[in-house]
Amino acid sequence: MTNRRPSINDIAREAAVSAATVSLGLRDKGRMSDETRTRIKELADQMGYVPNSNARSLVGGKTQLISVSMPGISHHPEVMVAVEYYFRLLGAVASKALELNHGLLITSSSKEAGRVAVDGAVVVDPSLDDPTIAAFDRIGLPVVTIGRRLGDNVKPEKDLVVDNDFTTATGDVLDHLRERGARTITLFAAEPIDSFQRDTIDSYLEWCERHDVESRVVMSNSPSPADAERAARNVVAGSNRPDGVYATVDTLAEALLIHVEGEGLAVPGDIRIATCSDSQTAKSTSPKLTTIDERPVELGEAAVTMLIAAINDEDVAPTHVQVGTELLIRESTA
Repeated sequence: MTNRRPSINDIAREAAVSAATVSLGLRDKGRMSDETRTRIKELADQMGYVPNSNARSLVGGKTQLISVSMPGISHHPEVMVAVEYYFRLLGAVASKALELNHGLLITSSSKEAGRVAVDGAVVVDPSLDDPTIAAFDRIGLPVVTIGRRLGDNVKPEKDLVVDNDFTTATGDVLDHLRERGARTITLFAAEPIDSFQRDTIDSYLEWCERHDVESRVVMSNSPSPADAERAARNVVAGSNRPDGVYATVDTLAEALLIHVEGEGLAVPGDIRIATCSDSQTAKSTSPKLTTIDERPVELGEAAVTMLIAAINDEDVAPTHVQVGTELLIRESTA
């Protein structure tokens, strides 16, 4: 068994600071106390830390290149609605990066991502203990996530995050369904659970408790059409058929539409259905789906602006940006 070379993360754990702080301290950059900077350097010497050659070349002369990782597409390539959302977001990321004189590299989620010579990364919809984030943390390069980090090494006060206000968005959808007459509303979600779905589920449960109504969450094994079709049967099975459903992914809502119509139920007469994300799917179903506009262009622009400020060692304020959403009411809940 070979001995592993100490990393920036190892120093960070010993010094009780972030990996980014260690990286800055070793380069005599950033704002920190002299005591912290000295402790970082002493620990690096004691632990025998040797800078990664790739990281050393980056800090000595920046590449003017950033990467963007979009794990949602790599995990579920059959979910074409995700592609539309990501393309809109990606276009905004590329445009803003060029405006700020940076090139863009598109990657999938991978533990090898830190080997690529870039100055920092945007990670969209990070997975649990996301390997791209871990790779960049190890070498002390900044990461901005669109959606919160999930896992054991989350430090909310230090993370750089751009996200939608899904708490408000969920409440808006549920309030709308209630106003249209729905009294038993089911939440239809899918594995794997990312921060968006976690926020949506938590907000749904809180909303049900506040309105003193029974909560019911139905999970699909994945957002793929096949899994969504199987799970849709469970949404309306038995005697507790809901009269309102909020689906977190458009493929779930589409599968539910097809299933309930096959059962002879009318939408919205018997059951009102809403979904998340203003996609072509939401616009092309019959009836068209009520949904929310997540404003991916604003998300992408905000993430790149935050990342490049961090790359340039500027004060990043705020470190958390929240982008609002808009409820788009269509025939499925009329």
